[in-house]
Amino acid sequence: MNVIETKGLTKYYGKSRGIIDLNLSVAEGEFFGFIGPNGAGKSTTIRTLLGLINKSGGTAEIFGKNVETNKKEILAELGYLPSEAVFYSGMRVKDVIKLSADLRKKDCKKEAKELCERLELDTEKKVEELSFGNRKKVAIVCALQHKPRICCYSLSLQESALAFLLFYAEEVSEQDSELQ
Repeated sequence: MNVIETKGLTKYYGKSRGIIDLNLSVAEGEFFGFIGPNGAGKSTTIRTLLGLINKSGGTAEIFGKNVETNKKEILAELGYLPSEAVFYSGMRVKDVIKLSADLRKKDCKKEAKELCERLELDTEKKVEELSFGNRKKVAIVCALQHKPRICCYSLSLQESALAFLLFYAEEVSEQDSELQ
């Protein structure tokens, strides 16, 4: 079963193109990503799939459901990690995480606690006191605490390269330990 499917998906911003005629199928269990320069349409595609912006043409479905007419139902099963982790200033980390869970009307305390411990995240700090990396960790907890079926990540090219290198290093390390 395809969890994501687009046919002729198009988005224009006035006369400027965002995405043109995108045909895409992502099967359940598949790891998929967009890599490309700024302005290539990566974020526009993700935001269109999430129902955050309206498409200009074509169709987009997640879990076999139209993203525009079933937005609320689809978003309940999605996690989204934006490239920029922006939060309300003055809030503590634990309050941001709770707000994210409350917006989904889910009790995620146990999952959030486990994720925060695993990421070594201090939930008592105010978000504006955090480094960029720790703000990203808060966004990760918000995206994953409700155990989504799909998680969409919007990463810069540098972050994508770093993620690949870390994955590759882990794979090489695992293979090395298996050989010994």
